[in-house]
Amino acid sequence: MNKIAQFNIGDLVIHKNSRYRAIVVDVDPLFQASGNYNPQAQKREFATRNPWYRLLVDDSSQITYVEECMLIADTSQMPINNPHLPFYLKENEGHYSNANPKH
Repeated sequence: MNKIAQFNIGDLVIHKNSRYRAIVVDVDPLFQASGNYNPQAQKREFATRNPWYRLLVDDSSQITYVEECMLIADTSQMPINNPHLPFYLKENEGHYSNANPKH
């Protein structure tokens, strides 16, 4: 069973529980991080059944790795302030695209 990711690179999202804003910089169809990265995820069997996203958190230098079910779309269109952003994405008139396409 293949699941299609709800969010794409450059999409703005909000974490359902923590309520932080972020931008998607990478999409994994299945959980790819080690248990050291997110020890709680491996304790949940369903954690590998949904897409996962690498996110840059707004007003922070933090990079997170979050399961799709924990995210909702951010419709505010407010810019993201994260010092890592230029390494991942380039901005053009409020839209973001991959800064270093690999394929």
